Amino acid sequence: MQKKDKDKIINEVLKLKSGIIREKMDEIFRTQPDNYIAALEEIGFKYYDDDDPEEIEEKNAVAENQDQQDLIDFFEGDQDCSDVILETFFKVKDAKKPNFPLIRKYFKAANQNFKSLILYGLDHYPARIDLLSDLSYFHEFDNILSSLIDYFIRGCKNEMNLETFTDMAREFYFATLPDGYDALYALREIFEPGTDKREIIDHLIQEYEASENQSSPIAF
Repeated sequence: MQKKDKDKIINEVLKLKSGIIREKMDEIFRTQPDNYIAALEEIGFKYYDDDDPEEIEEKNAVAENQDQQDLIDFFEGDQDCSDVILETFFKVKDAKKPNFPLIRKYFKAANQNFKSLILYGLDHYPARIDLLSDLSYFHEFDNILSSLIDYFIRGCKNEMNLETFTDMAREFYFATLPDGYDALYALREIFEPGTDKREIIDHLIQEYEASENQSSPIAF
């Protein structure tokens, strides 16, 4: 068989495959318009959302000052946690113009040095609600439910400001709800009846149960 004949056969095979794939794609778009991405992935395609603005921001994010660079060096290195790097993290996060995309991409990567730093901070400041919020966000990308529960309970025990305690209990509830954990009932078992914290927890439970009842479908 001559090379020209081989090339002709190869081209015909490629055309046939292309036609089959095109037919499958047309069928997917026609029959599964709301689920076409998953259906295309099932036949071997990979979906990339190049238009995700957060992803683009994170990809292009770079350190804009020395504090941010020191934080990156910690995330990507093998340093131990320290008060110095914790203070650097606070400075970067609480800056007038924080570089959110830079920090966010290390959350989404579930960077273990980052997690260690958050836990180090909570070991020193157990009632800092901003660190508990950071731990909640980290949990979205790395399942650390047991640690999340332990640190939130510890924070709720240590927090003396009742307004902050209320916010903390709410965040604890919503952070663990997707995991099937009922944080409010767990806190209810901890705080004695008649105490301010127990009254707040009881009120939150009533509030959320009433909200669930209102959103339940009406039976006919």
